[in-house]
This record gives sequence, structure tokens and C-alpha cells, in this order.
Amino acid sequence: MIVINPEKITPCAGRSPAKNKTKFYYFYPMRTLLFIITCCVLVSCSGKKTKPSTPEIKIADLINNSYYYIHLKGTLGDQPVTMDLIKSGPWVYKGFYTYDKVGEPITVWGSVEDDKITLNEFTSQTEDRFFKGSLDSTGTFKGIWRGKGTSYPFTLKAGFKDAIALNVYYAADSLQLLPGNPNSPLGEASNSILWPTAQTNEETAEFIRQSITGGKSVRNVQQYIRRDIDSFLATYKVTANDIDSSDGISPAYSWSADGDMKVVWNQYPLLCLEYFAYEFTGGAHGNFGANYQVLDLEKKKVLKPEDIFKPEYKTAMVPLLEKAFRKTFKVDPEKSIESMLLEKEIKPNDNFYITDKGVAFSYTPYEIAPYAAGQITLFIPFADIKPLMK
Repeated sequence: MIVINPEKITPCAGRSPAKNKTKFYYFYPMRTLLFIITCCVLVSCSGKKTKPSTPEIKIADLINNSYYYIHLKGTLGDQPVTMDLIKSGPWVYKGFYTYDKVGEPITVWGSVEDDKITLNEFTSQTEDRFFKGSLDSTGTFKGIWRGKGTSYPFTLKAGFKDAIALNVYYAADSLQLLPGNPNSPLGEASNSILWPTAQTNEETAEFIRQSITGGKSVRNVQQYIRRDIDSFLATYKVTANDIDSSDGISPAYSWSADGDMKVVWNQYPLLCLEYFAYEFTGGAHGNFGANYQVLDLEKKKVLKPEDIFKPEYKTAMVPLLEKAFRKTFKVDPEKSIESMLLEKEIKPNDNFYITDKGVAFSYTPYEIAPYAAGQITLFIPFADIKPLMK
């Protein structure tokens, strides 16, 4: 059984003596007393998942790097929140934040200007909602969140208690398709990856590395992330043979590709990762999508829905996914959703992640809906699916 929220486990509590008129006093030998105390401690802690001990991570060492990942906890207004924030490019910040009472991750994306980081969230089509604040050398991110017609102060502090620290590696390159031609199209590619820090328990670190690389043994991370960049630019260079520049050069010959990773959820023993890819190789628009991976760091296992849910979950979740779709896209109960989809119904897939409060199934463009709908991620609280869980 996977413990989704260890804090909810109630430790063994001592029983109060019965209320009798006659009081009885028991005296134990010291050796016996120590044995009893030890047993009680073991019983009370047996259900809690404890991260393997590692040396303390110095936050200042992380955020002084060009690229970094920090796990933040604190408050937005009076609400406790958790944020997993990554700087994965010269100016790009990406990640997720979660209201702890809700447990549904919200995507944020932004940049820095005048030492202020602005992180936009995309939960509304009618108004801007964003964090704006400063991140200091102690790992404190502090400022104002604006949205819903109001604003709230937030203060978040970086730390890795019950979470896994990760390094961020980034590389980028570009190529002129027609060298020497001032009007040459340009091919651009970038890639970033998360990687266990040197302080991570080696057994855990190797499991994470193998999960990220698909079982490949990689020691030079920079060479590894450049492989996709070099492959993309090599393919791009071949297209030069097909260009007819007699009537000018179409903007469609300027190709681009971007890959990155984010942390969706990081609370031991679960680490949930997002792998995002975008590619434009001509045509009306680029293609993109995000795939998710759930790592059980204690069992050293990449989880599938079948590891968490009973066999009947595939059928039982269909109405719950429809309910989540209606909520996300604000569809009236009496209106059919079939006209909005490429499928008759939404079924659970293997592209999922979990938090301490629920599970989300995610669908890439064209998987269940037209491209314009984007990537569709539907969150279902565990409270709604308790009978389906193993």
C-alpha cells in the first residue's frame, strides 16, 4: 500500500488507565521498561515513510547557479502552499504550485525583470493571475499574488525536508540553414534536464537516473542533453537541399525545438516528474505535449495506475473524468461534451501523476480533443475514488 500522505497517520497513543476507585501501581525492571518504550516507538513510527538521510542541502549554493530547482513551502494569504520552481534557461522560470488543502498542482511560468520574478498561472481565460516577488540568497521567495480581483501577500521558504533535491542542466544551440545568406532561416533547439544532486543517497540517485534516461547509463549529463539538440539541427540542415529561394524564403523554414523537465510533486516517497517537448518543423503550428512519470523512491518503482487502483477503475473513472472536464472547461451539466471531443468519452490513460490529495490524468493535443484545446489535465480528488484504491 502506498502512503500518499504520511502526516495523516496517527501514531500509537498511550491508553488512559481505567477510572477505578482502587489504584494499582506497577513497577518494571529498567531493562524491561526500556524494551517496552522501544517497542512503542517502533509501532508509532512504522507507518511513516522517511526519506533516507542525506547531507544538508545549502540553498544558497543552488540559487547561485545559473539554473536550479527549489522546493518551497509557505503561505499565500492565509493558505498553506507548496511550490516546485525551476530556472531552466537564461531567463525562464517554470514549475507548479499547490494549495496544500486542495492538492491539485497549478502550472506557473515566467521570467525575471529588475530583480523581480513574475510567475503567471493559466487558470483563467478572462484575467491575469500571477506571483510577483523577489528570491533572496536564503531561498525566501516573497511578494504579492494578484488575481480574482484582489491580491494577497505570499512568503515561501526553500527547503528539502521530506523532498528530493535535484540539479538542473541546460543546453541550447542554433544553426543558419543557409550560411552566408543574410536572410537565412534559423534553426534553434534547447533542452534541460533534472538530475539527482551529489548529496542524494546513491541507491535512490541511481534509480532516478535510470528512470529519467529510460535505463541508459549516463554519467556526462551535458553530452546526454545535447544529443537531442544535435539530432534536431542535423535533420534541419538536410532541409537546405529542398529550399527554393527564387521567390523568397518562407518563415516556415525557421524551425525550433524545446525540451524540459519539471517537478509536479515531491514528497517522499513520491516524486512526480513532467517531461515537456515542443517542436516546430514547418506547417500551421508546432506540436507539443507533456508526459508524466510517478516514481516510488522507497520501492524503487515507476508506478502505473494499476499499481494504485483496482481493475474496475478504467470504467468507474469515466463519469468522474467527465465531471472534471466540465469543471475545467465550465461546461453546463445539461450540455453534452461529446461535441467538444474526438472521442465519445474520456477514459483514464497511463499519462498520470498523483499528489497527497488526488490523481490527475493528462491528454496531449489530438488525444481526446482538437489541437486548440491544448493539453487537457483532469484532476480527481482521492476522496471521490476511495473504493477504487488498492
